[in-house]
Amino acid sequence: MASVDRLTLVELIEEEKAKLSPEALKLWEELDASLYTSPEEEPAFIKRREAEIIDGMDRLPEADRRIVDVLSELRAGLYEFHLSERRGDPSQVHTDECVIQASLIKDRDKRGEGDPPPPNNEVSNRTVEQALARLREDY
Repeated sequence: MASVDRLTLVELIEEEKAKLSPEALKLWEELDASLYTSPEEEPAFIKRREAEIIDGMDRLPEADRRIVDVLSELRAGLYEFHLSERRGDPSQVHTDECVIQASLIKDRDKRGEGDPPPPNNEVSNRTVEQALARLREDY
């Protein structure tokens, strides 16, 4: 069974970012940069700006919002990868789960808002290889 490494996560994130509109990309990059500020150093104006960015993302066209949802899950996987690495823990479980979840988000978006979610066995049976293949498909 394959596992997702850091480089693959970064490549997936870059592929998704390339699909964003210029406005959505600007918002995403601002939000992503704010993640590198530690909570102790984070002044109130940064928190307010993050809230403004998230509000702006909520007003994006649906296609951009879908990509942002996938990006958010992939970014969480990269964050977990770094945390696990610092602790000396295996990172594969977290990163693999995030990639699978991102692919399921993409599936949900393809089905449409009114369509029912996939059955639980579809979620639990998705492999990393299937998730990677799904993420690399165009919308």
